[in-house]
Amino acid sequence: MSKPIPSVRVLPTEQYFSLVRQQLAETGQAFVRVTGVSMQPLLRHLRDGVVLGPPQRLRRGDIVLFDRLNGRYALHRVIRVGKNGFTMAGDNQWHVEKDLPFGQVVGVAVALERKGRRIPCENFFLKMYSQAVTALTFPRIYLRKAAGKLFRLFRRQPGKGARA
Repeated sequence: MSKPIPSVRVLPTEQYFSLVRQQLAETGQAFVRVTGVSMQPLLRHLRDGVVLGPPQRLRRGDIVLFDRLNGRYALHRVIRVGKNGFTMAGDNQWHVEKDLPFGQVVGVAVALERKGRRIPCENFFLKMYSQAVTALTFPRIYLRKAAGKLFRLFRRQPGKGARA
């Protein structure tokens, strides 16, 4: 017999993140369920989540909830931190967002929930994974771009195959 599906109340994005901000302000922590595939393979859509703490001094490798100010939010990893802003990308993304203002960070992950198990972000293996992902972000992006250019250069054009 299959498990009953728990009832879920769907809220508009602004209302949901308003509640997240409120909970962060009142208790110092808030749980956010992951939606989307940008943080795979570490975090899976609707299965996993993060426990956020209040915004603090960002470090390379931190996972942050970022308010894009257009009604959309992103849960991505910090790749670089500068004096006036930071760079972030999803672990499963090829696009890097640069020069983002610190003031739009809603919260920083203090723990992850994977397959129902809470893992503090200070966990040794999680930190090693984070270091590997951040170190490989730019090389994998450039390799993908180069591979795409080579593929387009060498793929056969329709109707221009070898002569029979």
